[in-house]
Amino acid sequence: MRYEVKRLEYFPVFTLVITVGLIAGVIVGILLGALVGIGIGFFSEFSDFGGIVTGAAGTAVGILIGIVMGIIWAIIAGIVSLIYVFLYNLAAGIVGGVEMELKSKHLARICPNCGHTLTGDTAFCPSCGQKVGL
Repeated sequence: MRYEVKRLEYFPVFTLVITVGLIAGVIVGILLGALVGIGIGFFSEFSDFGGIVTGAAGTAVGILIGIVMGIIWAIIAGIVSLIYVFLYNLAAGIVGGVEMELKSKHLARICPNCGHTLTGDTAFCPSCGQKVGL
């Protein structure tokens, strides 16, 4: 099967990148923030750090900073994705898009009537005879 991608839509790409970026950024931010927070709490206990951030409060501040940094990272990734989509659409307008060929033997299809796994480009299910088409 041949597919041709002439143009990418901005909103779906931006939404996907922001969603994945937020999830990954916040999770990594929480983990790294907790580690940094524990370090800040540790140093404030044994040095003249001023006692502003200690123990659990240090971890909470680290996690909060990590979450904010994850959100900022996701926004930057979203902006970069918009630039990428703009450049792709510009280039696709000049050269006519990108063609891809997908081998149908690697794409598994299932009969909607009986659930039998279909192979190749069959138009009818070999198990129940239901028309499955392409």
